[in-house]
Amino acid sequence: MTVMFWPVVIFMAISLAIGLYTYTQVRGSSERFTVCDKSLPFIVVGTTLMAQAVDGNATLGAVSLTYTSSVWAGFMISLGLAASLFVVGRFLAAPLNRMNLLTLPEFFYRRYGTGTELLVSLLTIVSFTILIAGNLSAVAWVFSVVSGVDYLPSLLISTVVIVTYTIAGGLYSAVWTDFFQVYVALIGFVGAAVWLIATRGFDHMLAAVPAQTIDLAALTSLNGGALVNWAGLIALAFGNTMALDFMERVFAAKDGRTAQRGCYYSGSMTLVIGVCVAVVGLAGVASVTGIEDPRVVLPAMAAAVLPYWIGVLVFVGVLGASMSTANGAILVISVVLARNVIQRHRQTPINDGGMLRLSRLMAIPVAAAAALVAYIRPEPGILLIIAFDIVFAGCVVPLFAGVYWDKANSTGAIASVVVGTSVRLLAHFVTPAPWSGLDTLLPPVISAVTFYAVCQLTASTAPSRHSVLTEVAQEGF
Repeated sequence: MTVMFWPVVIFMAISLAIGLYTYTQVRGSSERFTVCDKSLPFIVVGTTLMAQAVDGNATLGAVSLTYTSSVWAGFMISLGLAASLFVVGRFLAAPLNRMNLLTLPEFFYRRYGTGTELLVSLLTIVSFTILIAGNLSAVAWVFSVVSGVDYLPSLLISTVVIVTYTIAGGLYSAVWTDFFQVYVALIGFVGAAVWLIATRGFDHMLAAVPAQTIDLAALTSLNGGALVNWAGLIALAFGNTMALDFMERVFAAKDGRTAQRGCYYSGSMTLVIGVCVAVVGLAGVASVTGIEDPRVVLPAMAAAVLPYWIGVLVFVGVLGASMSTANGAILVISVVLARNVIQRHRQTPINDGGMLRLSRLMAIPVAAAAALVAYIRPEPGILLIIAFDIVFAGCVVPLFAGVYWDKANSTGAIASVVVGTSVRLLAHFVTPAPWSGLDTLLPPVISAVTFYAVCQLTASTAPSRHSVLTEVAQEGF
């Protein structure tokens, strides 16, 4: 047990208490549980989006990547997540908010039909289970370091706490706990970066790290890993437009303009935290030695290098960022399972109360599956990129085309999803190591070509619907 133990325990207890209280806000309504009655104002939308972007992968995982590779590899995570928020804000937030959706797969149902909805639902469930695993892993590592408890029991404790308040309050639990959790992370990482620069000097920190840690070859040279780094950035920037948790907050905004502004605010704040995490990562390379497991570099920095209270804020900041993202992701997957998989393919409809109970029930197997992945492969950072590689390959093209192209149809969408995902799986096994990164970048290109070709070839036979922008103009969602 370390001196950080009680602050971490108190933080988790407060998060649990706040989350349990939000049970009172649901009031037996599945729509309130899912999108808070579509009433969220700008600052709430922006804060909750930031809480989903700033997670264990972008903090603990980014520092780990900086320690083992380069500062650019770590910073690419925050930069990619911030870019995705700007892309969502510019191109998707307003039109999708006006559609009054409850889940992102519902967009694919209304635009392309049941088959596409089911495919996208299954792929996003797999993707987000991996995302949750990365964040459960981060929470468990922090708890393990401060408590001295082994990783597995720490993982089980963390999972039970998060899934309990998720079941209680749904999106309300995410909203209320996000304000408490993400601003602690913001204060902690900004405070840590400012203290490190003020006491050590930025130039001194740069001089104290190996040359390869800051070498621009990581961005410009194939041998330096540039292709992998840029592929990860692009996968996050565009693959994250398929983020169920991002879109849930977009749908819950009170109007399209609010959703758009919330995306811009959260993207900007994600960049701020990303820069601060990069500074902490650089200091970790210079200060922490003899560490075999890079996942404990950030906890070691917080415990042994930073002043006590800044270290506490960093510790609980990682914890809170990871908890908020895991909470939001567990929620959206359970709702997708209940609404877009079970209800859609059930002959008898489920009433509102039944849908609420089913959504809560589905959170349990979702959390269990994510915890299993976190136990088998506890790698925050890597898991985030893997998660969005999956949907980047096949789902992003039909999403944007459905919003902007009238000729997009269900046959093209299904072909695009199947071909893009299949090529991504094949590329994983056949791409030579020196060309790693192409396995991420080529599948969505092939998916786009497939989508366009099939839509054109089947234009006269496949059912087609107006793009979202056309429907908005005609019907005024």
